[in-house]
Amino acid sequence: MFQKFRKNYFAYLMILPTLLYLIIFQIYPIFNSIWLSFTNLSFLRPDSGNFVGIKNYIALFKDSNFPMLLGNSLLWVIGSTVLQYLIAVPVSILLNQKMAARGFWRGLMMIPWVTPVVIMGLIWQWIYDGDHGFLNQILGTGIVWLGNKNTVWPALLLASTWKGLPYATLMFLSGLQGIPKDLYEAGYVDGCNSWQRFKYITIPLLKPVIFVTALTSIVQTWTKFEVIWVLTGGGPGYETSTFPTYIYSKSFIMYDMGGGSAVSVISMLFMLIFILIYLKVYKKNLSEV
Repeated sequence: MFQKFRKNYFAYLMILPTLLYLIIFQIYPIFNSIWLSFTNLSFLRPDSGNFVGIKNYIALFKDSNFPMLLGNSLLWVIGSTVLQYLIAVPVSILLNQKMAARGFWRGLMMIPWVTPVVIMGLIWQWIYDGDHGFLNQILGTGIVWLGNKNTVWPALLLASTWKGLPYATLMFLSGLQGIPKDLYEAGYVDGCNSWQRFKYITIPLLKPVIFVTALTSIVQTWTKFEVIWVLTGGGPGYETSTFPTYIYSKSFIMYDMGGGSAVSVISMLFMLIFILIYLKVYKKNLSEV
């Protein structure tokens, strides 16, 4: 092993910064959060930090907000991903066609992705403003979109779709460009119409890209909370709180680090279980392509 290391020392040296980053900023925080979840650490109590076993987990599952947190998290992830992909597929197909100024339209599509979340939040807050918002000006209404529990989730999902659409479109566009044009020509010769070519050529060959991109989007959406936090802060009440926003509130607003860590561990376990199931389904579907 030592001889192998000496032979490839330069390669190991090159990956050392990445390895240190993963250990310091990824692996250590995970294990530290697991440990903190078994303590009563609170920045408001100097005598805290003692081991309390699974007390934080019991309190979490007894919390009346827990079912809402789980439901909101699922709604946030599934709603955002489905909306993004329903729009991204036709948009990517359109941008893959020959058209005037195609490069311009492709570049324009990337604007939401590169827009900072804070700037994006300010834009959408102005759009949804109840008094002078752009949306109310168009509709001629005075709806407080982000303060009404009946409209807040559609408003958040629309903003999330706008933000995440470029990533899904870019990935699908890359997948479309990898499909041989000969297959479409053969389908056309065999008498397939546009819908049949899309159903039997585009979707099957795009399926690996869809599955991988969907997994990435789901994990990112589950762990990110900037859009919700900037627009609503998890309110009104806990109507739009998800696991990440609740973790932040519990840990850095209520200063209950033990309880917040317990929420983060449960959130991580939910996502881990989902990933394992998703990968199993992915392998099954990939073998059928």
